[in-house]
Amino acid sequence: MLILDAQIHVWKASTPQRPWPADAIEPQRPVPLEVPEVAGELTRAGVFGALLLGPTWEGSRNDYVLATAAADPSRFGAICRWATGSPAEAERLADWRSIAGMRAIRMSLNRGDVLGVLTAARRSGFFAAAERFGVPLSIYAPGRYDLYRDLAEEYPGLKIAVDHAAVETSDLPLAEAVAPLAGLAKYPNLAVKASALPCFLDLAAEARPYPSITEAVYRLVEAFGAERVFFGSDLSRLPVPYADLVDVFVNHLPGLSDAERALVCGRGLAGWLGWSEALGE
Repeated sequence: MLILDAQIHVWKASTPQRPWPADAIEPQRPVPLEVPEVAGELTRAGVFGALLLGPTWEGSRNDYVLATAAADPSRFGAICRWATGSPAEAERLADWRSIAGMRAIRMSLNRGDVLGVLTAARRSGFFAAAERFGVPLSIYAPGRYDLYRDLAEEYPGLKIAVDHAAVETSDLPLAEAVAPLAGLAKYPNLAVKASALPCFLDLAAEARPYPSITEAVYRLVEAFGAERVFFGSDLSRLPVPYADLVDVFVNHLPGLSDAERALVCGRGLAGWLGWSEALGE
């Protein structure tokens, strides 16, 4: 079965030649997660490939993920950071398909002036250009269901993946935390990354194979269909062994058909992004 991970952060250490921003937030782990380590984890877990994303603490850099994806486009794809408030950068989206390895753009809207960022992206023409030129977006805006709804209605041709199922904490049982997304399933241009889910579990009370993840995935698939629910790990902060999480999706979703499980594990993501290389096309 084709297994693709919908999001893994990779980064390099801050050096004088490649410095991080002066106001960088703390990374998710002290040792950078670089591509060779990721490749090893994928191989051991039986995962074919992954979408790579530079983290916010490294700044708005795309060089590492793009170089990796360009070198092996069947195994890796790049989710890029973009200057969404710049009209000039919005115009550059007309040529985005010429950027080797690029598969999507990420907007992190979980902190800071979210309304200001959205307003600037509308004024710059970023959302309209992304819709016009077929650039998929990955947006992390936990709990902001109105934000996803408004964008889906305003730009019906714009593909938007809801990162980490719009969850940020373990305050609620996972199945309850993902339940509000069902109200967004009617928008065909929205999909959901079932990513980072172990981060939102009470792991003192729940052990492998993490039945809460199974229940949450069932709820998402029931609402969106298997073709719009994507497995992902967010490996750099994963609190459980990577292979254990992969095992949940491969062997502990008995309520899904083989075809549905194949879509959730990777084929749905590849189809959503038009990632033909991963499909061997």
